[in-house]
Amino acid sequence: MILTVSIGPDNVFSQIRPSFGESSASSPSSHPSLSTSESTGNSGGGSDPRLPLDSGNRSTSSNISGSTASSNRRRVPESVTRNACLNCKKARAKCDGEKPCHRCASRIEASECVYEVHIKHAKEELVRQIRELEAKDHLTDQIFQALSTDEKVPEILERLRNGEPYRTIVKGLGRSPIDDLETTSPKTSHHSTFEASDHEMGGTSPSHKWTTVTSDSAVLDHLFQLYFAWVHPVHTLFSEGRFVDSYKRQSKNYCSSALVNAICAMACHLHSVADSDEVDFVRLGEEFSDAVRDDMSPEDKTITTVQAFAVMFLIDSARGKGLRASSYLRVATDTLSNVAYQTSDGFAEVWKNTVRGVQNLNVEWAQITFQVPVTVDYTAFDTIEEDESKLDEARWYFYRYVSDQCPAWPGLLATTNREKSKLIRIIQDVSTMMYSQQAPKLSPRQILQQYSRFVAWQDDLPSILGDLENNNSQALPHVLSLLILFKNSIIQLLRPLLDFEGFPTALVEEVIWTHAQQGLYLIDQHYRTQYTCRYQPLSQMFSILHLTDLIARFFPGGMESGTKDGPQAIHFAMEALMQSRAGCPVAAPLQELLRRTANECSIPLPRNLDEIMPPPRKPQQIYRLDDFIDACTRKTYTQPVEEIHARYAPSFSADWVIEGPAYGFLASGPSRLKVPSAEERGAQSLMHIHNLLNTN
Repeated sequence: MILTVSIGPDNVFSQIRPSFGESSASSPSSHPSLSTSESTGNSGGGSDPRLPLDSGNRSTSSNISGSTASSNRRRVPESVTRNACLNCKKARAKCDGEKPCHRCASRIEASECVYEVHIKHAKEELVRQIRELEAKDHLTDQIFQALSTDEKVPEILERLRNGEPYRTIVKGLGRSPIDDLETTSPKTSHHSTFEASDHEMGGTSPSHKWTTVTSDSAVLDHLFQLYFAWVHPVHTLFSEGRFVDSYKRQSKNYCSSALVNAICAMACHLHSVADSDEVDFVRLGEEFSDAVRDDMSPEDKTITTVQAFAVMFLIDSARGKGLRASSYLRVATDTLSNVAYQTSDGFAEVWKNTVRGVQNLNVEWAQITFQVPVTVDYTAFDTIEEDESKLDEARWYFYRYVSDQCPAWPGLLATTNREKSKLIRIIQDVSTMMYSQQAPKLSPRQILQQYSRFVAWQDDLPSILGDLENNNSQALPHVLSLLILFKNSIIQLLRPLLDFEGFPTALVEEVIWTHAQQGLYLIDQHYRTQYTCRYQPLSQMFSILHLTDLIARFFPGGMESGTKDGPQAIHFAMEALMQSRAGCPVAAPLQELLRRTANECSIPLPRNLDEIMPPPRKPQQIYRLDDFIDACTRKTYTQPVEEIHARYAPSFSADWVIEGPAYGFLASGPSRLKVPSAEERGAQSLMHIHNLLNTN
């Protein structure tokens, strides 16, 4: 049964997350509704019963009467009010405050006597109305919460039909009607992955502020919405429900000022700049980051400190400050080992999310930078738990900008995180195998076994995640990022085989080509089409680079219709990075590295390159080696294939021919792979220059 109860403007069950109404970082005076004009005209013309005449301001003139007053002296009314009517104000005359006043009533020309509400009383009236609306909203939220948990549903519906006051209904539920109304904690919002009924609020201190950077509750709400839409589902570093509950209760169990500031700083990178912006979100992001650094203490070993450092890693890596970002991630990992495990309510859930999240960041960053990942000791997080169905059903909201009327779908957060844990474990083993300098020589069987694990992961993937074409609902961005990560991981495993001297590339090129094209398809036809690349995570930017680099170097002419050849892949990657560049400065040096790859491979650059790749800002105006090292912690984003080739066993090629067929690598005819020689690349480059100069 679908129940629709029209109690307010949002006829949906309220969700929990900091919202526009209140914020623990703001005071009631910062409510956005108070931004209206302080002076409100009373066009109705009636006297306001809230504005009584002040007897102390009445002026009597007993020594002046009609018989004794001088004829050239202005008549003074018997009573005078500070709030004169508009006519008396215009004439700078004293007014008695009556309706109509004596002066207006005695005038020959007809003129309406209109009073303007005093600024002080107008503000008081606005505050009163806001309080009344907040009280009503609080009561309706309580009723919705009860309905959403099937609590006394028939009784509530009967009372609503009988027209009982909301306060009476809430009292009948055994809840407090307005006890927590005056707190400064955030109230519920509809952009969340948790039901409000799961995390009740109460007992907060109105004097506490989680952040001192801004007290604008609307700005804070906007930033939280952005973070929980685009960052949290990809990098789940904590429990959203526990965080919000602590945030609202002013509890430091699962929330801290450092974590709040870090979340807001990261979200500032996701804000879409608009002409109507009154806030400089770039500067605000810097201030939030500074607040995190100011608040950090070397002795602090709480779980929220680990989470804050992990978010700071995301912030600096997005800014192209990869060296400092790596330090933040290392500190988060080291601190995690010193966090004392607690038996308090909710800690197991928070601990699981944090350990898994930090481990995922280490593995993904190691894959991006081609190094052996740091190992985080943790138990397997790929088992299905009882409450996962509820977390999967919680809504994910397509939130982008302030007041966005965002659609929503089931978030599938639990299933996505569980499957990502399985994939991360494979990626960790692959990176350790390929980049460890102390390990024995690599055999084909090791490569083939890891490939087999990737294929098995894809085969076992729940259809709700993997079968995008047959699912009716829109593909979620974090699900797409997971699938793109999978495609890129296979490419990094097999790509060194394409230019390994003496290797029969015809055995692997079909598999490599297929996965590369499928990865670009997921980004282009799903992610970019549905969401743009504005909000994509850093790992996905590098996936675009690696997939495009493969096409440009080994399949520049394409292989079949409907797929991308070298120029198309380069153009697409440039545009995708341009969209990310709006909020993530790291995309700029990555674009320059890709431009250099295109020149190296004699791939024509897009005609609108100046539009999609503007030069660096003054005073630099050029990209230096430091920019690339800070973006990738290396000189380039490309895989160190020569170092990997050196680790292959001497009989690698011959052994692959023997063992490859058992894993599906069968010879399918002569190789279609055409890698141009240096002479051919030079000739193509000359042809490219000639084409650019020939404008006819």
